[in-house]
Amino acid sequence: MAHVHDEKYFDYNASTPVDDAVLAALLRWMQEDFANPSSVHAAGRRAAEAILRAREHIAEGLGALPEEIYFTSGGSESNNWALSGSLPHGRSTHVVSSAMEHKSVLSTLREAERRGHGVSLVSPREDGALRVEDLVRCLEPRTSLVSVMLANNETGVLQPVEELGRLCGSRGIRFHVDAVAALGKVPIDVRALGCDLLSISSHKLYAPKGCGVLYVRRGTALEPLIHGCGQQGGLRGGTENTPGAVAFGRAFQRLREGAFGTPASLALMRDELWRALEAALPGILRNGSGPSLPNTLNVSLPGHGAPTLVERLAKGGFSVSAGAAAAGPASHVLLAMGLSESRARSSLRISLGAHTTRASLGRLVEALVAATAVPQIAAGR
Repeated sequence: MAHVHDEKYFDYNASTPVDDAVLAALLRWMQEDFANPSSVHAAGRRAAEAILRAREHIAEGLGALPEEIYFTSGGSESNNWALSGSLPHGRSTHVVSSAMEHKSVLSTLREAERRGHGVSLVSPREDGALRVEDLVRCLEPRTSLVSVMLANNETGVLQPVEELGRLCGSRGIRFHVDAVAALGKVPIDVRALGCDLLSISSHKLYAPKGCGVLYVRRGTALEPLIHGCGQQGGLRGGTENTPGAVAFGRAFQRLREGAFGTPASLALMRDELWRALEAALPGILRNGSGPSLPNTLNVSLPGHGAPTLVERLAKGGFSVSAGAAAAGPASHVLLAMGLSESRARSSLRISLGAHTTRASLGRLVEALVAATAVPQIAAGR
């Protein structure tokens, strides 16, 4: 059954709707073929074979080998595993990352520091991109791991990951890429990126939440994060999520079929939206510049608190995102870029997707004009 999609939804970077074909694949493995893939009977073997096919579809989409694909519960687990599983026990090493990484990376690195490892965080420049030379200055003789996201989830700005991959490869440093925000929006090829580890999550690709992948380059030693009954080569214990894996594999098939739009079409709509916002809202500022995800626009509306704007838009049925909750801290990403706290607190992320229409862009602009009609004097506090 086809679903009516919400054209007022502009938060695709947070989560995507489940594609109809993906849902159909998911339901079969929840309702009919529900057996445990570790079981040796025929139903169990069918489930194990379905997981293998899903692994092949995902590997093909990433330029990887099927045996390099490990299923997890999502991007946060993949990030935790990539980092924690790479740090040795009993001796101190050094990790370099960026100050704008996802909190699942930053929190894991804080725990690594607590356990005695050194951590250096590189700040991006004002355009939202890291500079390789800034990262190089942080490298030490004991640096064993570099972790940098492919694209920032708030600003959409692409990072110099291929150059960093070559740098790390030449120095024998393990390289992890968080590609969760980039999945489905730009091509991802693990060989071209030169990474040893790469994280992705299913709910960014029109599949359900609760399934992720960690790509582990063949020959990369990694400690298990979850111990269990030997599943996934003994590296990730626990009964595999057959419906989630199958759905994720089907989503990769749908991506190759062009079911989710093209980067070029998304970029055209994003740029059209920005021009319309500039014309309708004098004083609006764009956060981040240069190469970026084709669907993502991060803007500041000085004098207006982002949480209040999100709430006002929501009353009209529009879904956008703010980098800070009403009582929470300002976006760590925007602050790391050197933006003021008041500008960070007035920032919205608008992210487009497969069901965005040009008509809906116009309605969003009208809604934002209405939402900003009453100044918020305390927004910059």
